[in-house]
Amino acid sequence: DIPCKVCGDRSSGKHYGVYACDGCSGFFKRSIRRNRTYVCKSGNQGGCPVDKTHRNQCRACRLKKCLEQCRAPRADARGDALASPWCLTAVQHERGPRTSTIRKQVALYFRGHKEESGGAPHFPAAALPAPAFFTAVSQLEPHGLELAAVTGTPERQALVGLAQPTPKYPHEVNGTPMYLYEVATESVCESAARLLFMSIKWAKSVPAFSTLSLQDQLMLLEDAWRELFVLGIAQWAIPVDANTLLAVSGMNGDNTDSQKLNKIISEIQALQEVVARFRQLRLDATEFACLKCIVTFKAVPTHSGSELRSFRNAAAIAALQDEAQLTLNSYIHTRYPTQPCRFGKLLLLLPALRSISPSTIEEVFFKKTIGNVPITRLLSDMYKSSDI
Repeated sequence: DIPCKVCGDRSSGKHYGVYACDGCSGFFKRSIRRNRTYVCKSGNQGGCPVDKTHRNQCRACRLKKCLEQCRAPRADARGDALASPWCLTAVQHERGPRTSTIRKQVALYFRGHKEESGGAPHFPAAALPAPAFFTAVSQLEPHGLELAAVTGTPERQALVGLAQPTPKYPHEVNGTPMYLYEVATESVCESAARLLFMSIKWAKSVPAFSTLSLQDQLMLLEDAWRELFVLGIAQWAIPVDANTLLAVSGMNGDNTDSQKLNKIISEIQALQEVVARFRQLRLDATEFACLKCIVTFKAVPTHSGSELRSFRNAAAIAALQDEAQLTLNSYIHTRYPTQPCRFGKLLLLLPALRSISPSTIEEVFFKKTIGNVPITRLLSDMYKSSDI
């Protein structure tokens, strides 16, 4: 059993990326959402004991310890003065979409496109722990989930498992976890689908993004989805075990060309290295949001097949990217004054996000789910939907 990082009590899993008990995670959620400010009872901010016995005695010290553990920045006058309104909105929407919204989008998409991908996908009951980011979403949105819209036919019922909260702990025999192939498949497909929906929801939440023409919005999203996806893997600590990913994709030396297989393996290793480099720097939510803006607002002509497409308002897009970089630089200068090279280190990591090809991400994370449906079509359909 892993203890709560705040009070030492038995944790119930990861909440906001940190192992915590239900009591501390609930206290943290209420304090942040209601923007509570507490005063230390002893007048010694952070000096009061915060353990299983005393955790309820001083809320100021308890919240301080929560913040130290998860490194979640709080909006203050200094931060507000540095960050532009649209960047702040992007940070606030790091929570991701409601679980019911995710479920609705899954059902709508597959109901309309299952014929193209060779039938409805199968999502067996999961037994792996839910990804850390989904734990955060479920804690923030504890309301009941409406299943009526997606249940009915056997095909739709098969989709329900994708958006369901999964058990906190895997099945065990004599204390040993059983990571079965079906379980691993479900976990990877589930995580990838949720992450893609969250990326689209995030883009729609940025006011500056919605001021652009729909054509420019879709072109930006189609070009940046790979980088947003990899950033999401790093931010929400989604496992990228090579053996599991290869098993999920169904590729092996017997059924896959050796050149293609070697390319996939090489890019999975590149993905692991990129994610590890981001995790070493321990980025906070504001930094991730700014980086997402930087990789999204790229005013570079894109290719659609053999056609070269240009943006309608390239100047506005370039200006938004500049603003995102300035915001990140100012934020880091104030939040991390002892790390003068941090801004440069983060920017130097961005090219590595493109070292993993879109085709590899589709093959490994989405082929089992969407078959041969182009990921760009899925992005366009979901983005245009009013339900996400």
